[in-house]
Amino acid sequence: MIKAPILRVFSVMICLFMVLACGISSAPKYNVREPESCKLNFAVLSDSHIEGNNFARYKVFERSLQNLKKNESGHDAVVFLGDNTMNGQNIENMLFHGTVGMLLKDETVLPVVGNHDIGNGQGDYDTLRNRWYDYTYAFFGKELDTPYYYEVIDGCYFIVLGPEEQLVHEMYMTEAQYTWLEGVLDKAAGSGKPTFVFCHYPSDYMIDENEDETERLIDMLAAYNETNDLFYFCGHTHMPLFQFWSFHNFDGYPETYLPRLTELAGSGDNEIFERSGVGVEVEVYENEVVIRGRNFYTGEWLEDEDGPGGFCEVTYPLKNAFAE
Repeated sequence: MIKAPILRVFSVMICLFMVLACGISSAPKYNVREPESCKLNFAVLSDSHIEGNNFARYKVFERSLQNLKKNESGHDAVVFLGDNTMNGQNIENMLFHGTVGMLLKDETVLPVVGNHDIGNGQGDYDTLRNRWYDYTYAFFGKELDTPYYYEVIDGCYFIVLGPEEQLVHEMYMTEAQYTWLEGVLDKAAGSGKPTFVFCHYPSDYMIDENEDETERLIDMLAAYNETNDLFYFCGHTHMPLFQFWSFHNFDGYPETYLPRLTELAGSGDNEIFERSGVGVEVEVYENEVVIRGRNFYTGEWLEDEDGPGGFCEVTYPLKNAFAE
């Protein structure tokens, strides 16, 4: 294990130079829809794919974090849905964790492990996984020994799932993780508040110990959502955020697919794709949860270009009013 102070010092030195090179954003401040009645709000970003030799990608990432900080209500949490780095290299982890630690130092950060964070099918899984743990502890204070964990924020359970083998297209969950998840859901059911589950992979990408597809996770979450309120967030697919595609409710619970945050049209600094910087803001009210698409790079709410018009967002009524 690399000592946390050493990781922080080297990472901050590198990231300070990178942040200064990106400049200061001129995007305006913004806020939740109803500040007086919002019970909880958090941001979700996915697939940053930070690379040590790709400044355009880093610039989108850094600028998006600058603009995310301009929410006048702040955030109860900021979630990064995995593939935060391209190959799990030390320099990539320094750039990702160092920049998040520097710009979001006052936020509760929940990192998720994706296939690229543990080598994307290459390298030693244990080494790359433990490297991720080292950086997560150094910058976010999370002393993990599994890629799955949970936190309770304002009474709501935030549950993070993670891969337990070095696969690319699917995620393997062990029996231990399923058992753990059942126990956490039992606790969450008594909270009277919505539950949020985060995973790099869509919930139908799970496989068992025989590498066969399984719907065990889907069945577990759907059963929970019959009487409770559960919301699942994932990335991995890199599909743009569209009203007709990104907000699924096919399996018995709402599932939001996040796009790649750093989507580039090319490798040059002037070839940033128009949908780069896209993530979501999640706002919880007494009787509903609102998920709003936002371009954090430009500092604008995302418009629904392929649907009924207006902004790209969805409102879910809650079965159970938010308990105080």
